[in-house]
Amino acid sequence: MSLTQLSFREKSAIIHLITLTILLAFTLSIIWPFFSGYEESILNVKPLWVAIILFILLEIIGHSIVAARNSKEANAEADEREKLIVLKSHFYASHVLAFILIGYTAFSMLFQIPFLSIYFVFITFVVAEIINQSSLLILSRRGV
Repeated sequence: MSLTQLSFREKSAIIHLITLTILLAFTLSIIWPFFSGYEESILNVKPLWVAIILFILLEIIGHSIVAARNSKEANAEADEREKLIVLKSHFYASHVLAFILIGYTAFSMLFQIPFLSIYFVFITFVVAEIINQSSLLILSRRGV
């Protein structure tokens, strides 16, 4: 399967997956020294803002290129099949998001962790969105 055989929405999902994976890797590289015990400092939120701005720029550039090459399909309305695929992928991602956040909250209460780390919540949202875009791709290829 080549890239030219994919629909605009599938190409868009691939761009999302690539940029979200880069964002997740960058975020994990920021917090890894903190959790591995090499650094005793408090986590700074400034690199997270840099990661988010870089993510937004990559999304804009990637989607602009894909939309310019597929302008007719980019402006087309989603059909019933695509709407059902989006609903199912949101369903999977929302369940994963809820399970992880509720699990982390219960874990924090059980072990008396006093705060919800902004990095953990951010990583949870990124993982849920990766699951959303992955399931969107899988359901598009497999069919509903």
